[in-house]
Amino acid sequence: MTASSDEEVNRLVAEIQLLEATINALNSRLELTEAALNESRMALETLKAIKDAKEGDSILVPIGADSYIFAKVDSTEKVIVGVGANVRVEKSIESSIEMVDQRINRLEQIRKALEQQLIQASQRLGEARERLERLIRAREVGSPAGRS
Repeated sequence: MTASSDEEVNRLVAEIQLLEATINALNSRLELTEAALNESRMALETLKAIKDAKEGDSILVPIGADSYIFAKVDSTEKVIVGVGANVRVEKSIESSIEMVDQRINRLEQIRKALEQQLIQASQRLGEARERLERLIRAREVGSPAGRS
């Protein structure tokens, strides 16, 4: 076994560990993005239900964990929406629907980018593992114990 062969094994092991950590981080970000997408879709659905309702109508409002409450609609004109950094503003129902729809589109773009990065990292991980396996097999064949 040569020093350059040892260095290559060490480099590949480090690369594999880095790629595995990258894949774990991407998976975590993907899960968070999916959760935000689901929450935004639920908000959009609720906003549309409010828009289609009349004052005094009873609607189901999602409260999370696949649970809903009945609520009476006081106004179909204005809602309070989050605009980021724990800031909420009163907006018209139409502009709120548009804002949430834009948020969904951005989140879908983020999800697609994360999925693409995940595919690329997984491919690189597979290639690095194959190179490491080939190098280890070559070392075993070249070692005195590997020659029978």
